[in-house]
Amino acid sequence: MDADQLIQSLGLTLGLPNLRFDAHGCARLAIEGAPALNLERDASGGLHLYSVLCPIPPDGREAVYSQLLQGNLFGTATAGASLAVDELHGEIVLCDNVKAEQASAQTFATQVEAFVAAAEDWQGRLSTAPSQARSPASQAAPRMMDHFIRG
Repeated sequence: MDADQLIQSLGLTLGLPNLRFDAHGCARLAIEGAPALNLERDASGGLHLYSVLCPIPPDGREAVYSQLLQGNLFGTATAGASLAVDELHGEIVLCDNVKAEQASAQTFATQVEAFVAAAEDWQGRLSTAPSQARSPASQAAPRMMDHFIRG
């Protein structure tokens, strides 16, 4: 599939048959209870998914950055996406990339669902003080890499 077909199939799954990219190759979905989902075509024909989680806090950045780095470890706390800092816009974002030619409508819908759940989770984590936030290791779901010994 290509990026246009993927977004159209997602729109049909969500009951939004007119979901399409705009003239700039962008689309945005407002999702109740979660950050907006932004979709953009990339130069190679793939898709960028990203959600703005919150502004970069003016104080306590070191603790927040530590929390973000811990959350990125092996992608288990982010559904394979990446937590990042957009210094230009002063925001913390969750982002991912989809290789459109390798995705099916079903795998894309599943990836988007997992991404939205991760964005909602991280928005909640970041809305609390870093010392009070859940650490990725304390999640209910088992981590895929827990059986490995790191030396």
